[in-house]
Amino acid sequence: MSKIPDMKKETNKLGDFYWAYADILRGIGINETVYDQRILSFMALKLLVDNKKLQFNFDWRNNFGLSAKQYKKYEAENTLKTFLNIIADIENLGQNLLYFTQPSHMTPAQNTVSESTDDNCLKYLNHKKTFTLSEYIEELEEPHYLEMVLDIYVGKAHFVGYPSEKYKDLYEVTIARMKKLSGTLTGQHFTQKAIIHLACASALDAMRKNKKIAVYDPTSGIGSMVIESAIYFDTKLNRTSTGRRKKTAKEIEVYGQEYNGQSWILSKIFLEITSLDGKTQGIKNQIAYGNTLTNPAFAQGINGEESFDFIIANPPFGVDWKHDYDKIVEDMNKDNSNFEVIRDEKGKLVLPKKSDGQFLFMQHIINLMLKEKTNRNKNAKACIISSSTLISTGADSSSESKIRSHIFDMEIVEAVIEQPKAMFTNTDISSHLWFLNTDFSEQIKIVKLDTEEDELYSSHPEPKDKMKNSYSDENIETILDYMYRADDFEYISKTLDNNRNKIDISSEIGFRDDSENVDIAQLEIEIKDLVSELYDSVQEMFRV
Repeated sequence: MSKIPDMKKETNKLGDFYWAYADILRGIGINETVYDQRILSFMALKLLVDNKKLQFNFDWRNNFGLSAKQYKKYEAENTLKTFLNIIADIENLGQNLLYFTQPSHMTPAQNTVSESTDDNCLKYLNHKKTFTLSEYIEELEEPHYLEMVLDIYVGKAHFVGYPSEKYKDLYEVTIARMKKLSGTLTGQHFTQKAIIHLACASALDAMRKNKKIAVYDPTSGIGSMVIESAIYFDTKLNRTSTGRRKKTAKEIEVYGQEYNGQSWILSKIFLEITSLDGKTQGIKNQIAYGNTLTNPAFAQGINGEESFDFIIANPPFGVDWKHDYDKIVEDMNKDNSNFEVIRDEKGKLVLPKKSDGQFLFMQHIINLMLKEKTNRNKNAKACIISSSTLISTGADSSSESKIRSHIFDMEIVEAVIEQPKAMFTNTDISSHLWFLNTDFSEQIKIVKLDTEEDELYSSHPEPKDKMKNSYSDENIETILDYMYRADDFEYISKTLDNNRNKIDISSEIGFRDDSENVDIAQLEIEIKDLVSELYDSVQEMFRV
Protein backbone atom coordinates (compact mmCIF):
# COMPACT_ATOMS: atom_id res chain seq x y z
CA MET A 1 0.00 0.00 0.00
CA SER A 2 1.32 3.44 -0.94
CA LYS A 3 2.33 5.55 2.03
CA ILE A 4 2.52 9.33 2.16
CA PRO A 5 5.88 10.32 3.70
CA ASP A 6 5.94 11.78 7.19
CA MET A 7 6.53 15.54 7.01
CA LYS A 8 8.91 15.39 9.98
CA LYS A 9 11.08 12.82 8.22
CA GLU A 10 10.92 14.45 4.80
CA THR A 11 14.35 15.82 3.90
CA ASN A 12 13.35 17.61 0.71
CA LYS A 13 12.32 21.22 0.87
CA LEU A 14 8.63 21.82 0.25
CA GLY A 15 9.31 23.84 -2.88
CA ASP A 16 11.18 20.94 -4.51
CA PHE A 17 7.92 19.67 -5.98
CA TYR A 18 7.86 22.37 -8.65
CA TRP A 19 11.39 21.67 -9.84
CA ALA A 20 10.58 17.97 -10.18
CA TYR A 21 7.41 18.74 -12.15
CA ALA A 22 9.32 21.27 -14.29
CA ASP A 23 11.77 18.52 -15.30
CA ILE A 24 8.88 16.42 -16.64
CA LEU A 25 7.42 19.40 -18.52
CA ARG A 26 10.80 20.13 -20.07
CA GLY A 27 11.12 16.49 -21.12
CA ILE A 28 7.83 16.51 -23.03
CA GLY A 29 8.57 19.83 -24.71
CA ILE A 30 6.33 22.29 -22.83
CA ASN A 31 7.39 25.95 -23.09
CA GLU A 32 8.98 27.28 -19.91
CA THR A 33 6.76 30.39 -19.88
CA VAL A 34 3.72 28.31 -18.89
CA TYR A 35 5.28 26.01 -16.27
CA ASP A 36 3.74 28.04 -13.45
CA GLN A 37 0.17 27.39 -14.66
CA ARG A 38 0.65 23.61 -14.57
CA ILE A 39 2.48 23.61 -11.26
CA LEU A 40 -0.03 25.90 -9.54
CA SER A 41 -3.05 23.97 -10.80
CA PHE A 42 -1.84 20.74 -9.20
CA MET A 43 -0.78 22.67 -6.10
CA ALA A 44 -4.30 24.11 -5.83
CA LEU A 45 -5.77 20.59 -5.99
CA LYS A 46 -3.29 19.25 -3.43
CA LEU A 47 -4.06 22.07 -0.99
CA LEU A 48 -7.74 21.10 -1.07
CA VAL A 49 -6.93 17.39 -0.83
CA ASP A 50 -4.61 17.78 2.16
CA ASN A 51 -7.12 20.01 3.94
CA LYS A 52 -9.86 17.39 3.42
CA LYS A 53 -11.91 19.56 1.06
CA LEU A 54 -12.02 16.95 -1.73
CA GLN A 55 -13.12 13.33 -1.55
CA PHE A 56 -10.25 12.07 -3.72
CA ASN A 57 -6.48 12.27 -3.35
CA PHE A 58 -3.42 11.78 -5.60
CA ASP A 59 -2.70 8.20 -4.57
CA TRP A 60 -3.39 6.60 -7.95
CA ARG A 61 -2.04 3.23 -6.78
CA ASN A 62 -4.94 2.97 -4.34
CA ASN A 63 -7.82 4.21 -6.47
CA PHE A 64 -7.22 7.91 -5.67
CA GLY A 65 -8.53 7.33 -2.13
CA LEU A 66 -12.07 6.75 -3.40
CA SER A 67 -14.35 4.03 -2.15
CA ALA A 68 -14.78 1.01 -4.42
CA LYS A 69 -18.23 2.22 -5.42
CA GLN A 70 -17.00 5.74 -6.22
CA TYR A 71 -13.95 4.51 -8.10
CA LYS A 72 -16.04 2.27 -10.33
CA LYS A 73 -17.85 5.39 -11.57
CA TYR A 74 -14.59 6.96 -12.80
CA GLU A 75 -12.45 3.95 -13.63
CA ALA A 76 -11.10 3.81 -17.19
CA GLU A 77 -8.46 1.76 -19.03
CA ASN A 78 -5.55 3.74 -17.58
CA THR A 79 -4.58 6.24 -14.85
CA LEU A 80 -4.67 9.25 -17.14
CA LYS A 81 -8.21 8.70 -18.37
CA THR A 82 -9.43 7.79 -14.89
CA PHE A 83 -8.03 11.03 -13.50
CA LEU A 84 -9.62 12.99 -16.34
CA ASN A 85 -12.99 11.48 -15.40
CA ILE A 86 -12.48 12.56 -11.79
CA ILE A 87 -11.54 16.11 -12.77
CA ALA A 88 -14.54 16.34 -15.10
CA ASP A 89 -16.79 15.58 -12.12
CA ILE A 90 -14.86 17.63 -9.54
CA GLU A 91 -17.86 19.83 -8.77
CA ASN A 92 -19.53 16.83 -7.13
CA LEU A 93 -16.48 15.68 -5.18
CA GLY A 94 -16.23 18.45 -2.61
CA GLN A 95 -16.51 17.95 1.14
CA ASN A 96 -16.35 20.12 4.27
CA LEU A 97 -16.55 23.26 2.12
CA LEU A 98 -17.81 26.39 3.90
CA TYR A 99 -17.40 29.35 1.54
CA PHE A 100 -16.90 27.82 -1.90
CA THR A 101 -20.33 28.77 -3.21
CA GLN A 102 -21.17 32.30 -4.30
CA PRO A 103 -23.52 34.12 -6.72
CA SER A 104 -22.80 33.12 -10.31
CA HIS A 105 -22.43 36.72 -11.49
CA MET A 106 -19.32 36.85 -9.26
CA THR A 107 -17.73 33.81 -10.90
CA PRO A 108 -16.21 33.28 -14.37
CA ALA A 109 -19.70 32.25 -15.51
CA GLN A 110 -20.59 35.98 -15.27
CA ASN A 111 -24.30 35.05 -15.19
CA THR A 112 -25.93 38.46 -14.89
CA VAL A 113 -29.36 37.25 -16.01
CA SER A 114 -30.10 35.70 -12.64
CA GLU A 115 -27.87 37.08 -9.90
CA SER A 116 -29.58 34.85 -7.34
CA THR A 117 -28.12 31.70 -8.93
CA ASP A 118 -25.30 30.22 -6.87
CA ASP A 119 -22.18 28.60 -8.29
CA ASN A 120 -19.95 25.93 -6.78
CA CYS A 121 -16.46 27.35 -7.31
CA LEU A 122 -14.97 23.84 -7.50
CA LYS A 123 -15.99 23.71 -11.16
CA TYR A 124 -13.52 26.54 -11.86
CA LEU A 125 -10.54 24.39 -10.96
CA ASN A 126 -10.91 23.21 -14.55
CA HIS A 127 -12.07 26.13 -16.65
CA LYS A 128 -10.77 28.13 -19.60
CA LYS A 129 -10.58 31.31 -17.48
CA THR A 130 -8.64 29.68 -14.63
CA PHE A 131 -6.69 26.42 -14.95
CA THR A 132 -7.46 24.14 -17.89
CA LEU A 133 -6.58 21.08 -15.85
CA SER A 134 -7.93 18.57 -18.36
CA GLU A 135 -5.61 20.00 -21.03
CA TYR A 136 -2.63 19.90 -18.66
CA ILE A 137 -3.35 16.24 -17.97
CA GLU A 138 -3.88 15.30 -21.62
CA GLU A 139 -0.65 16.96 -22.73
CA LEU A 140 1.27 14.48 -20.57
CA GLU A 141 0.14 11.97 -23.23
CA GLU A 142 1.36 8.82 -21.51
CA PRO A 143 -0.18 7.54 -18.24
CA HIS A 144 3.25 7.04 -16.68
CA TYR A 145 4.02 10.78 -17.01
CA LEU A 146 0.85 11.63 -15.08
CA GLU A 147 1.72 8.99 -12.50
CA MET A 148 5.13 10.62 -12.09
CA VAL A 149 3.47 14.03 -11.54
CA LEU A 150 1.02 12.61 -9.01
CA ASP A 151 3.86 10.88 -7.17
CA ILE A 152 5.71 14.20 -6.96
CA TYR A 153 2.76 15.86 -5.24
CA VAL A 154 2.26 12.87 -2.94
CA GLY A 155 5.94 12.58 -2.08
CA LYS A 156 7.08 16.21 -1.96
CA ALA A 157 4.13 18.62 -1.62
CA HIS A 158 2.69 18.06 1.85
CA PHE A 159 0.16 20.62 3.03
CA VAL A 160 -1.27 18.73 5.99
CA GLY A 161 -0.76 21.10 8.91
CA TYR A 162 1.12 23.55 6.70
CA PRO A 163 0.97 27.08 8.25
CA SER A 164 -1.79 28.91 6.41
CA GLU A 165 0.06 32.24 6.70
CA LYS A 166 2.72 30.76 4.37
CA TYR A 167 0.38 29.85 1.50
CA LYS A 168 0.91 33.29 -0.07
CA ASP A 169 4.68 32.92 0.24
CA LEU A 170 4.55 29.53 -1.47
CA TYR A 171 2.65 31.04 -4.37
CA GLU A 172 5.02 33.99 -4.68
CA VAL A 173 8.11 31.80 -4.68
CA THR A 174 6.61 29.48 -7.28
CA ILE A 175 5.69 32.36 -9.59
CA ALA A 176 8.99 34.19 -9.13
CA ARG A 177 11.18 31.14 -9.74
CA MET A 178 9.25 29.92 -12.75
CA LYS A 179 9.28 33.37 -14.35
CA LYS A 180 13.01 33.70 -13.73
CA LEU A 181 13.49 30.29 -15.31
CA SER A 182 11.69 31.48 -18.44
CA GLY A 183 13.37 34.91 -18.39
CA THR A 184 10.16 36.89 -17.89
CA LEU A 185 9.11 39.24 -15.12
CA THR A 186 5.95 38.68 -13.11
CA GLY A 187 4.65 42.26 -13.16
CA GLN A 188 3.20 41.59 -9.72
CA HIS A 189 4.34 43.61 -6.72
CA PHE A 190 3.54 41.40 -3.75
CA THR A 191 2.66 43.35 -0.60
CA GLN A 192 4.58 42.27 2.47
CA LYS A 193 2.76 41.71 5.76
CA ALA A 194 4.35 44.69 7.51
CA ILE A 195 2.73 47.15 5.07
CA ILE A 196 -0.66 45.46 5.58
CA HIS A 197 -0.19 45.61 9.35
CA LEU A 198 0.57 49.35 9.19
CA ALA A 199 -2.55 49.91 7.06
CA CYS A 200 -4.75 47.92 9.49
CA ALA A 201 -3.20 49.52 12.55
CA SER A 202 -4.33 52.94 11.30
CA ALA A 203 -7.95 51.71 11.43
CA LEU A 204 -7.73 49.63 14.60
CA ASP A 205 -9.40 52.13 16.94
CA ALA A 206 -12.29 52.58 14.50
CA MET A 207 -12.73 48.79 14.20
CA ARG A 208 -13.00 48.39 18.00
CA LYS A 209 -16.44 50.00 17.84
CA ASN A 210 -17.85 47.51 15.33
CA LYS A 211 -19.51 44.22 16.15
CA LYS A 212 -18.65 42.94 12.69
CA ILE A 213 -15.71 43.90 10.47
CA ALA A 214 -16.02 43.75 6.67
CA VAL A 215 -12.77 44.23 4.71
CA TYR A 216 -12.69 44.92 0.96
CA ASP A 217 -9.91 44.88 -1.65
CA PRO A 218 -10.87 45.91 -5.22
CA THR A 219 -7.70 44.31 -6.67
CA SER A 220 -7.53 41.30 -4.38
CA GLY A 221 -5.13 39.03 -6.31
CA ILE A 222 -4.63 35.77 -4.43
CA GLY A 223 -6.33 37.29 -1.39
CA SER A 224 -3.18 37.91 0.62
CA MET A 225 -4.14 41.43 1.73
CA VAL A 226 -7.66 40.57 2.90
CA ILE A 227 -6.45 37.36 4.56
CA GLU A 228 -3.66 39.14 6.41
CA SER A 229 -6.06 41.96 7.38
CA ALA A 230 -8.50 39.40 8.81
CA ILE A 231 -5.71 37.71 10.77
CA TYR A 232 -4.48 41.08 12.07
CA PHE A 233 -7.90 42.30 13.24
CA ASP A 234 -8.67 38.92 14.76
CA THR A 235 -5.39 38.88 16.67
CA LYS A 236 -5.74 42.45 17.93
CA LEU A 237 -9.47 42.51 18.67
CA ASN A 238 -10.62 38.95 19.34
CA ARG A 239 -7.91 37.81 21.70
CA THR A 240 -6.94 38.68 25.25
CA SER A 241 -3.46 39.82 26.24
CA THR A 242 -2.61 36.16 26.94
CA GLY A 243 -3.67 35.09 23.46
CA ARG A 244 -6.94 33.43 24.44
CA ARG A 245 -9.93 33.94 22.21
CA LYS A 246 -12.60 36.23 23.64
CA LYS A 247 -16.10 34.82 24.14
CA THR A 248 -17.60 37.83 22.34
CA ALA A 249 -15.34 37.71 19.29
CA LYS A 250 -16.13 40.06 16.41
CA GLU A 251 -17.22 38.44 13.16
CA ILE A 252 -14.71 39.15 10.39
CA GLU A 253 -15.54 38.72 6.73
CA VAL A 254 -13.69 39.72 3.60
CA TYR A 255 -14.64 40.79 0.09
CA GLY A 256 -12.67 41.42 -3.06
CA GLN A 257 -12.58 41.42 -6.83
CA GLU A 258 -9.93 39.96 -9.11
CA TYR A 259 -9.54 40.05 -12.89
CA ASN A 260 -7.01 37.20 -13.24
CA GLY A 261 -8.85 33.88 -13.13
CA GLN A 262 -5.97 31.85 -11.69
CA SER A 263 -5.43 34.34 -8.88
CA TRP A 264 -9.18 34.39 -8.24
CA ILE A 265 -9.54 30.61 -7.74
CA LEU A 266 -6.38 30.49 -5.61
CA SER A 267 -7.78 33.24 -3.38
CA LYS A 268 -10.95 31.18 -2.89
CA ILE A 269 -8.82 28.18 -1.89
CA PHE A 270 -6.56 30.13 0.49
CA LEU A 271 -9.59 31.69 2.20
CA GLU A 272 -11.29 28.30 2.49
CA ILE A 273 -8.35 26.62 4.24
CA THR A 274 -7.14 29.50 6.43
CA SER A 275 -8.15 29.39 10.09
CA LEU A 276 -8.50 32.40 12.38
CA ASP A 277 -9.18 30.52 15.60
CA GLY A 278 -6.80 27.61 15.00
CA LYS A 279 -9.70 25.16 14.89
CA THR A 280 -12.28 25.99 12.23
CA GLN A 281 -11.00 26.49 8.71
CA GLY A 282 -12.33 29.20 6.47
CA ILE A 283 -12.75 32.97 6.49
CA LYS A 284 -16.20 34.12 5.42
CA ASN A 285 -15.76 35.70 2.00
CA GLN A 286 -17.06 36.71 -1.37
CA ILE A 287 -14.38 37.22 -4.00
CA ALA A 288 -15.84 38.37 -7.30
CA TYR A 289 -14.24 37.49 -10.59
CA GLY A 290 -14.08 40.35 -13.07
CA ASN A 291 -12.85 43.83 -13.92
CA THR A 292 -13.43 46.21 -11.02
CA LEU A 293 -13.21 49.27 -13.28
CA THR A 294 -15.84 48.17 -15.80
CA ASN A 295 -18.02 45.82 -13.76
CA PRO A 296 -17.57 46.43 -10.02
CA ALA A 297 -19.35 43.63 -8.17
CA PHE A 298 -19.58 45.60 -4.92
CA ALA A 299 -20.49 49.03 -6.25
CA GLN A 300 -23.45 49.12 -3.84
CA GLY A 301 -21.59 47.60 -0.89
CA ILE A 302 -22.45 44.14 0.40
CA ASN A 303 -25.69 42.96 -1.23
CA GLY A 304 -26.65 46.63 -1.55
CA GLU A 305 -27.39 46.76 2.17
CA GLU A 306 -24.30 46.41 4.35
CA SER A 307 -21.16 48.49 4.29
CA PHE A 308 -17.44 47.89 4.22
CA ASP A 309 -15.62 48.98 7.35
CA PHE A 310 -12.10 48.97 5.96
CA ILE A 311 -10.83 49.09 2.38
CA ILE A 312 -7.26 48.15 1.55
CA ALA A 313 -5.77 48.14 -1.94
CA ASN A 314 -2.54 47.90 -3.87
CA PRO A 315 -3.72 48.68 -7.43
CA PRO A 316 -1.27 47.72 -10.17
CA PHE A 317 1.24 50.52 -10.77
CA GLY A 318 0.92 52.01 -14.24
CA VAL A 319 -2.02 49.84 -15.31
CA ASP A 320 -3.09 50.53 -18.93
CA TRP A 321 -6.84 51.14 -19.22
CA LYS A 322 -7.23 52.38 -22.80
CA HIS A 323 -9.21 49.26 -23.76
CA ASP A 324 -11.74 50.07 -21.02
CA TYR A 325 -11.94 53.78 -21.86
CA ASP A 326 -15.40 53.79 -23.49
CA LYS A 327 -17.03 51.75 -20.71
CA ILE A 328 -15.50 53.88 -17.96
CA VAL A 329 -16.53 57.16 -19.62
CA GLU A 330 -20.05 55.78 -20.09
CA ASP A 331 -20.16 54.87 -16.40
CA MET A 332 -18.94 58.30 -15.30
CA ASN A 333 -21.66 60.00 -17.33
CA LYS A 334 -24.38 58.10 -15.48
CA ASP A 335 -26.33 59.75 -12.67
CA ASN A 336 -25.26 57.03 -10.26
CA SER A 337 -21.66 56.41 -11.34
CA ASN A 338 -19.42 53.80 -9.74
CA PHE A 339 -16.65 56.40 -9.52
CA GLU A 340 -16.12 59.71 -7.81
CA VAL A 341 -16.66 61.83 -10.94
CA ILE A 342 -14.39 64.82 -11.53
CA ARG A 343 -15.15 67.58 -14.04
CA ASP A 344 -13.32 70.77 -14.98
CA GLU A 345 -14.73 74.30 -14.93
CA LYS A 346 -16.39 73.66 -18.32
CA GLY A 347 -18.08 70.48 -17.13
CA LYS A 348 -15.77 68.17 -19.09
CA LEU A 349 -14.74 64.85 -17.53
CA VAL A 350 -11.24 64.87 -16.04
CA LEU A 351 -9.57 61.50 -16.59
CA PRO A 352 -6.14 60.13 -15.69
CA LYS A 353 -3.67 59.14 -18.37
CA LYS A 354 -4.68 55.97 -20.21
CA SER A 355 -1.28 54.52 -19.37
CA ASP A 356 -1.89 54.66 -15.59
CA GLY A 357 -5.26 53.83 -14.05
CA GLN A 358 -4.25 54.05 -10.38
CA PHE A 359 -6.46 57.09 -9.84
CA LEU A 360 -9.47 55.20 -11.23
CA PHE A 361 -9.21 52.65 -8.42
CA MET A 362 -8.95 55.48 -5.90
CA GLN A 363 -12.03 57.15 -7.41
CA HIS A 364 -13.88 53.81 -7.13
CA ILE A 365 -12.88 53.46 -3.47
CA ILE A 366 -13.83 57.06 -2.62
CA ASN A 367 -17.22 56.57 -4.26
CA LEU A 368 -17.83 53.50 -2.11
CA MET A 369 -16.76 55.32 1.05
CA LEU A 370 -19.06 58.26 0.35
CA LYS A 371 -21.99 55.91 -0.22
CA GLU A 372 -21.35 54.41 3.20
CA LYS A 373 -21.40 57.89 4.70
CA THR A 374 -24.49 59.05 2.80
CA ASN A 375 -26.65 55.92 2.65
CA ARG A 376 -25.75 54.28 5.92
CA ASN A 377 -24.46 57.18 8.03
CA LYS A 378 -21.30 55.23 8.74
CA ASN A 379 -17.67 56.33 8.53
CA ALA A 380 -15.30 54.23 6.46
CA LYS A 381 -11.51 54.06 6.41
CA ALA A 382 -9.16 53.02 3.63
CA CYS A 383 -5.47 52.64 2.90
CA ILE A 384 -4.26 52.65 -0.71
CA ILE A 385 -0.73 51.90 -1.90
CA SER A 386 0.41 53.93 -4.89
CA SER A 387 3.52 54.65 -6.87
CA SER A 388 5.27 57.94 -6.14
CA THR A 389 4.00 59.43 -9.40
CA LEU A 390 0.42 59.60 -8.18
CA ILE A 391 1.01 62.34 -5.63
CA SER A 392 3.13 64.86 -7.51
CA THR A 393 3.45 64.15 -11.24
CA GLY A 394 2.05 66.58 -13.81
CA ALA A 395 1.87 70.32 -14.38
CA ASP A 396 -0.79 72.40 -12.64
CA SER A 397 -3.00 72.17 -15.74
CA SER A 398 -2.65 68.38 -16.08
CA SER A 399 -5.47 65.92 -15.44
CA GLU A 400 -3.48 64.32 -12.59
CA SER A 401 -3.16 67.68 -10.89
CA LYS A 402 -6.89 68.38 -11.25
CA ILE A 403 -7.82 64.95 -9.88
CA ARG A 404 -5.55 65.42 -6.87
CA SER A 405 -6.91 68.91 -6.24
CA HIS A 406 -10.46 67.52 -6.25
CA ILE A 407 -9.59 64.66 -3.88
CA PHE A 408 -7.76 66.95 -1.47
CA ASP A 409 -10.65 69.44 -1.53
CA MET A 410 -13.00 66.64 -0.49
CA GLU A 411 -11.19 66.56 2.87
CA ILE A 412 -11.09 62.77 2.74
CA VAL A 413 -7.29 62.32 2.84
CA GLU A 414 -6.11 62.24 6.44
CA ALA A 415 -2.47 61.27 5.83
CA VAL A 416 0.07 60.32 3.17
CA ILE A 417 3.23 58.39 3.95
CA GLU A 418 6.32 58.20 1.76
CA GLN A 419 7.72 54.70 2.21
CA PRO A 420 11.42 53.82 2.03
CA LYS A 421 12.56 52.01 -1.10
CA ALA A 422 13.08 48.24 -1.30
CA MET A 423 9.68 47.34 0.17
CA PHE A 424 8.59 44.96 -2.62
CA THR A 425 10.08 41.73 -3.96
CA ASN A 426 10.52 42.56 -7.63
CA THR A 427 10.80 46.34 -7.65
CA ASP A 428 12.57 48.97 -5.58
CA ILE A 429 10.24 51.69 -6.88
CA SER A 430 9.35 54.47 -4.45
CA SER A 431 5.80 54.23 -3.09
CA HIS A 432 3.25 56.00 -0.92
CA LEU A 433 0.42 55.04 1.40
CA TRP A 434 -2.76 57.14 1.23
CA PHE A 435 -4.97 57.00 4.32
CA LEU A 436 -8.57 57.98 3.62
CA ASN A 437 -11.28 58.69 6.16
CA THR A 438 -14.85 59.95 5.72
CA ASP A 439 -14.58 61.66 9.10
CA PHE A 440 -13.53 64.70 7.07
CA SER A 441 -10.52 66.87 7.94
CA GLU A 442 -9.31 70.20 6.59
CA GLN A 443 -5.68 69.16 6.98
CA ILE A 444 -3.41 66.39 5.75
CA LYS A 445 -0.54 64.87 7.70
CA ILE A 446 2.46 63.83 5.62
CA VAL A 447 5.20 61.56 6.96
CA LYS A 448 8.57 60.70 5.43
CA LEU A 449 9.89 57.35 6.62
CA ASP A 450 13.32 57.43 4.97
CA THR A 451 14.82 59.81 7.49
CA GLU A 452 17.90 59.98 9.69
CA GLU A 453 15.92 61.52 12.54
CA ASP A 454 14.16 58.40 13.82
CA GLU A 455 14.13 54.67 13.12
CA LEU A 456 10.88 54.37 11.20
CA TYR A 457 11.70 51.17 9.31
CA SER A 458 13.90 48.12 9.79
CA SER A 459 15.84 45.61 7.75
CA HIS A 460 13.54 42.84 6.60
CA PRO A 461 14.01 39.72 8.77
CA GLU A 462 13.83 37.54 5.63
CA PRO A 463 15.03 39.72 2.71
CA LYS A 464 14.09 38.40 -0.71
CA ASP A 465 15.01 39.68 -4.17
CA LYS A 466 14.69 43.49 -4.02
CA MET A 467 12.70 43.51 -0.78
CA LYS A 468 15.22 44.60 1.86
CA ASN A 469 13.18 46.81 4.23
CA SER A 470 10.20 46.29 6.50
CA TYR A 471 8.40 47.63 9.60
CA SER A 472 8.66 46.15 13.08
CA ASP A 473 5.76 46.45 15.54
CA GLU A 474 7.72 49.25 17.23
CA ASN A 475 8.17 51.02 13.89
CA ILE A 476 4.42 50.89 13.26
CA GLU A 477 3.62 52.37 16.66
CA THR A 478 6.08 55.20 16.05
CA ILE A 479 4.74 55.88 12.54
CA LEU A 480 1.16 56.08 13.84
CA ASP A 481 2.36 58.47 16.50
CA TYR A 482 3.76 60.79 13.83
CA MET A 483 0.60 60.43 11.73
CA TYR A 484 -1.91 61.31 14.42
CA ARG A 485 0.11 63.40 16.87
CA ALA A 486 -1.04 67.05 16.88
CA ASP A 487 2.47 68.52 16.74
CA ASP A 488 4.67 68.60 13.64
CA PHE A 489 8.21 67.26 13.57
CA GLU A 490 9.96 69.29 10.92
CA TYR A 491 12.23 66.53 9.63
CA ILE A 492 9.72 63.64 9.78
CA SER A 493 6.11 64.81 9.64
CA LYS A 494 4.20 67.94 8.73
CA THR A 495 0.60 69.16 8.65
CA LEU A 496 -0.60 70.66 5.36
CA ASP A 497 -3.77 72.45 4.32
CA ASN A 498 -5.69 70.46 1.75
CA ASN A 499 -6.15 73.30 -0.76
CA ARG A 500 -3.40 72.02 -3.07
CA ASN A 501 -2.95 70.03 -6.26
CA LYS A 502 0.18 68.06 -5.43
CA ILE A 503 2.45 67.11 -2.56
CA ASP A 504 6.18 66.57 -2.88
CA ILE A 505 6.95 65.03 0.50
CA SER A 506 10.70 64.96 -0.08
CA SER A 507 10.77 68.72 -0.61
CA GLU A 508 8.27 69.45 2.18
CA ILE A 509 10.23 67.39 4.69
CA GLY A 510 14.03 67.44 4.51
CA PHE A 511 16.93 66.20 6.54
CA ARG A 512 18.17 68.31 9.43
CA ASP A 513 20.72 70.95 8.40
CA ASP A 514 23.52 70.95 10.96
CA SER A 515 25.60 73.60 9.16
CA GLU A 516 24.80 76.17 11.87
CA ASN A 517 27.02 74.18 14.22
CA VAL A 518 30.07 74.51 11.97
CA ASP A 519 32.83 77.02 12.94
CA ILE A 520 33.39 78.84 9.62
CA ALA A 521 36.73 80.32 10.65
CA GLN A 522 38.03 76.92 11.68
CA LEU A 523 36.73 75.41 8.44
CA GLU A 524 38.68 78.02 6.40
CA ILE A 525 41.88 77.18 8.26
CA GLU A 526 41.40 73.45 7.61
CA ILE A 527 40.77 74.05 3.88
CA LYS A 528 43.95 76.18 3.58
CA ASP A 529 45.97 73.47 5.32
CA LEU A 530 44.61 70.83 2.91
CA VAL A 531 45.43 72.98 -0.13
CA SER A 532 48.93 73.61 1.21
CA GLU A 533 49.51 69.88 1.74
CA LEU A 534 48.26 69.13 -1.77
CA TYR A 535 50.57 71.80 -3.24
CA ASP A 536 53.59 70.39 -1.39
CA SER A 537 52.74 66.86 -2.61
CA VAL A 538 52.57 68.00 -6.24
CA GLN A 539 55.88 69.85 -5.92
CA GLU A 540 57.51 66.75 -4.44
CA MET A 541 56.24 64.64 -7.38
CA PHE A 542 57.87 66.93 -9.95
CA ARG A 543 61.19 67.01 -8.05
CA VAL A 544 61.29 63.22 -8.16
